[in-house]
Amino acid sequence: MKLNNLMKVKEAALSCVHCGQCRVANWPEKNYYYVCPVYKTDCTPNFEPFFARGKNLLLKGLFWGDLELSSELSEIIFQCSLCGACEDFCHNSHNEYIDFANGRWMEQVISFEALRADLVEAGYGLDSHNSMNDALMTQLNPYQRNNDDKNTWKTDLNFQIKDLTKEHAEVLYFVGCTAAFTPQIQTVARTTAKILHILNIDFGIFGQNEVCCGSVAVRTGNRKAFNKVASLNVRMFKEYNIKTIITSCAGCYRTLKKDYGDLLEDIQIFHTAEYLEKILKNKDIELKNRHQLVTYHDPCHLGRHSGVYDTPRNILNKISNLVEMKTHREASMCCGAGGGLKKAFPDLSLEMAKNRVKEAEETQAKYLVSTCPFCFRNLSEAIEVLNSGLKMKDLVELFLEALE
Repeated sequence: MKLNNLMKVKEAALSCVHCGQCRVANWPEKNYYYVCPVYKTDCTPNFEPFFARGKNLLLKGLFWGDLELSSELSEIIFQCSLCGACEDFCHNSHNEYIDFANGRWMEQVISFEALRADLVEAGYGLDSHNSMNDALMTQLNPYQRNNDDKNTWKTDLNFQIKDLTKEHAEVLYFVGCTAAFTPQIQTVARTTAKILHILNIDFGIFGQNEVCCGSVAVRTGNRKAFNKVASLNVRMFKEYNIKTIITSCAGCYRTLKKDYGDLLEDIQIFHTAEYLEKILKNKDIELKNRHQLVTYHDPCHLGRHSGVYDTPRNILNKISNLVEMKTHREASMCCGAGGGLKKAFPDLSLEMAKNRVKEAEETQAKYLVSTCPFCFRNLSEAIEVLNSGLKMKDLVELFLEALE
């Protein structure tokens, strides 16, 4: 049995003291009323291996040789969205009054990703993920689509967008596969482009030449697929002298910003919300507050994984009336769309989204707002299934309304 990837993060993988507070806890001062979004559903047996404490015991069993990598282990390990709430909540990492040595090591998202990579390399990847990642390597996107279709979202625009493989622009708008391909989410791409056009930003796209950032490959353990698309992207960014990248996808943002490591150290990477806030600070732009009651869902990749909490709220407070859900910011409950969960375990993913929508309904808001196409899609489906009165919006949609 080889644990090549786990061995690289051994201290983090062995750091858990198994207190169990990461499963369900109450910490109102930090907006926590429960922690694990999987535990809050009825889609798993509620046995320990389905939650962080149990997974951490499995890690130790692997290191000690009491367990072997297997397809049965994969079925458990992949029923997790890698949202990071367990890691962020961990008292051993965040208790300012007690100097736990292992507080320096609590990185469970990294540990679980490493285990997934070892499972995939041992031949125990999930079939649904394998087909997705095979497409990533052969078609450069995980949706098994012709990459030429990445241009369809812009056909209805009344202005031209630069093709950065043919001419230069100051900013690359990295659209991302989900916003480019998914009809009901293409509005995010179109709206972002409209805003940049109205604000006279010199921007362009790669269009049919845009390569997936590789986020899905990292989360599902296929590092071979990730390394291929990452190397292609780095080569393209250098070839076309890209200095600034913006993306409306939290997954793309986290991947380019963190998972690429030092490969993009000479490139500024912004989530669209960050870029818009930067423009608002530097330019005299008038925004209308339409006083719509909204609540904001923190995408895990933008919030917990990247620490971007204030920026979306700063913008929403300028253009709407923002009311927070019971769990928000660091404690925000995952919608279930990430970590390969929606692809492999759609029922669990949808159940998590339904729980989040129900929480949003309690605010009496008209709009549920997010800054991630993955969240947009999963929460929209939950709204439809629940026949909820909520309407799903991406932040850029409200921004455009306020700008116009």
